[in-house]
Amino acid sequence: MLRYGKSTLAALCATTILAGGSAWAADATLAPLVQEAAVTSSQSMADKDLRTVSADGAAGFENISLTRRAIFEGRTDDAKKFVALAEAGFDKAKGDHTAYDKAESALALSDGKGDKGKAATAATTPPPDEGAPIAWVSVDASISIAEDVAGNAAKTAAVGDANKSLQTGDRNAAVHKLKVAGIEVAVVLAVVPLEKTIDKVHKAVGLIDEGKYYEGSQQLRLAQADERFDVVGNLGTPKE
Repeated sequence: MLRYGKSTLAALCATTILAGGSAWAADATLAPLVQEAAVTSSQSMADKDLRTVSADGAAGFENISLTRRAIFEGRTDDAKKFVALAEAGFDKAKGDHTAYDKAESALALSDGKGDKGKAATAATTPPPDEGAPIAWVSVDASISIAEDVAGNAAKTAAVGDANKSLQTGDRNAAVHKLKVAGIEVAVVLAVVPLEKTIDKVHKAVGLIDEGKYYEGSQQLRLAQADERFDVVGNLGTPKE
């Protein structure tokens, strides 16, 4: 999970949950500079992108974690319950129209720190399907400031104003205030491959039903390992 890079982000990002689950913030190296000149024409597209987080997918992904924890703690009845909820969540996500197609090579592997955070294209010999677009479903998202504003009084004040707007539930006003102040803002989506995740969860359900709890947990671990991060400029569609 991504961590806050600077304390000035905490108040803004900690309360920013776009579709359930825990909020998380992008590392500054992931966020592109978005020009204020594009605000008017692109705002509606940005709002649409921010709603692409799948509530069903987010619930399914959370239940994957709950299943694995239950197995670890020996609560097998709970594991069966949670894995069934994970299966139902991703089955629903397939029909909620939030998925979008993108090549895995265009997504980040982790939080952008060090070699692990480089795009999948950095691999010497990428898997054959890395360049082929597949369906991804977003299971979490965050808005974060992508620069250190501590030394700039005007920008610091703008962040304070944005925090006040966010406290009243007006996310759009908060983001607008940051943009007007020329502050770099990024949206980052946590995504998983829809079909591959459904397949792994279905296998896990079957294994757990057979009493093969550790084998089922392994399938779920592999599903979690497929998580990637997609940078979305605050004024546009998922970054190519």
